Amino acid sequence: MVSAHTDVPRDFPYPATNYQEDNRGQFHFSTRGGWMNDVNAPLYYRGVYHLYYQHNPFSLVWDTMHWGHATSTDLVHWTQQPIALDPHVHPGDLWSGGGVVDTENASGLKNGDDDPIVVYSGTNGVTVFYSLDGGNTFTTYADGKKVVTPGGTSRDPKVFWDPVSKHWGMVVWSDEGGNGVNFYTSTNLLDWTFASRYRADWLFECPNMIRMPIDGGYRWLLHGGSGEYQIGEWDGTAFHTDWTGPQKINQTDTYAGSGYYAALNFSNLPNDRVVSMAWQGENKGSIWTGNATFPVDFTLHHTDDGLRVFSTPVPELATLRESTRTWESLTVEDDVQQLPAGTTYELEATVDVREARKFSLRVGREVVYDAEQETLDGAKLRTVDGKIKLQLLVDRDQLDVFGNDGAVYQSYNIRSAEPELVAEGRIHLDTLTIHRLRSIWR
Repeated sequence: MVSAHTDVPRDFPYPATNYQEDNRGQFHFSTRGGWMNDVNAPLYYRGVYHLYYQHNPFSLVWDTMHWGHATSTDLVHWTQQPIALDPHVHPGDLWSGGGVVDTENASGLKNGDDDPIVVYSGTNGVTVFYSLDGGNTFTTYADGKKVVTPGGTSRDPKVFWDPVSKHWGMVVWSDEGGNGVNFYTSTNLLDWTFASRYRADWLFECPNMIRMPIDGGYRWLLHGGSGEYQIGEWDGTAFHTDWTGPQKINQTDTYAGSGYYAALNFSNLPNDRVVSMAWQGENKGSIWTGNATFPVDFTLHHTDDGLRVFSTPVPELATLRESTRTWESLTVEDDVQQLPAGTTYELEATVDVREARKFSLRVGREVVYDAEQETLDGAKLRTVDGKIKLQLLVDRDQLDVFGNDGAVYQSYNIRSAEPELVAEGRIHLDTLTIHRLRSIWR
C-alpha cells in the first residue's frame, strides 16, 4: 500500500527578467531568480529533456533546498518550469539525487498513460518521490520512509540500470570508514538490498555510475562530485577496477562552487548516448546565482595513457550559430592578433605549433598552450602531426574549453573580452573559425 503526499509546490514570485543582465550566460542555463547549484536527476522522456537542480528560490545564497525544474526539446533552449520538490510539501532534506524513467513499471506505481518517473533524494538515508504526469509534479513514496540508510554521513543517491543482471543499482556517497560509496540493488526501484562498498579517498559526494560503450562492449564509469573518475567493471553487485588512482573529467581545479562540479548524465537516452551537465558556481548577478555547464557528450577513447573519457559539446549547439567567419592558412609570429567576435561565440582552430614556444587565446582569461610541455592550461594535450585542435565556447562570463576533440575539457568563470591570439614563436593556423551564437532566451 502506497501512502502519499499529494500537495503541489507553491508558485514563487520570481523577479521579472529578460535574461539580459550584464553577465548572465546566453546559452548556459540559469534559473530565473534565486540560487542554483548541483544538477539533479537529468532525464529524457517522450522527446523532452528534464533538468532538475538544487535551488533556493528565496535568496542568492545556499539555503532551504528545493528542486528546480527546466525542460528542453533540444538540450539547448531551456524553459523553466514550476518547482518540482518543495521542503514545505515533500519531507526530508531535498539535497542532490538522481532519477530514472520506469518504462517497464517495475515499481508498480503506474496509474495512467505516463510511465512513472522516480527520483531519489535525502541525507543520511534515501527518500523516494515519483511522478505520474511526465515529471512535472511529484508524490512522496510511503510517507517519506528511508529506503536505504547507509552508515556515517551519507547523501546524493544515483540510480542506474544494469541490463546484464536485469537489476537496478543505486550508488550513494558515505563517509563510513572514510570516503567511498555504497551500492544497493533492486528489482522494483523501491525495495533495496545492500550489495557492496567501494572505498576511495578521492570519491567525495555526488557519485555517478554510467555504462558506456567501447570496442563493441561496455565499461563502467564511476565518478564523484569533483569529476575525478575511474573506469572498471560492474558485476551486478560491485565495482571493480585495476586503476590505482583517478583521472579527471574536467581538467581544472574543481570543487563545490567552482567552474565545474556535481555532474550527472541524462538517464533514458537512446542509442547509448551519454550527455552530462554540471554546476558552474561562480557566475552571479543581481537576481540569480549559479548556472549549469553547457551539455557535453561523454565517450570513451583509447589513448597513449590508457582508456579515457572525452567530452565534446553536444552537436545541437550548431542551432545557435547565426553568423560564421573563417580564416585559412594564417601565420602569426611573436605577435598579437585581434579577433572580432562579440561576447557570445564559438571558436574553432587547428594550430600547427612546431615552431612555437607558446600561444594563447585571451578571452577574458588567457587560455595558454605550452608547445614545449604539450599542455593546455596545465593539462596534457599532445600534438598530432605537430598540431592541436581547440574549441572554445565563450558565453559572456562562462568559458568552456575543449582540446583535440574532447581529450581535454575545462570550464571557467571569466569576465569576457574581445578575443586576442598571442604567439610566442611562430604558429600556423590551418583554419580559424568564429561562430557568433544567438541567445537561447529570445
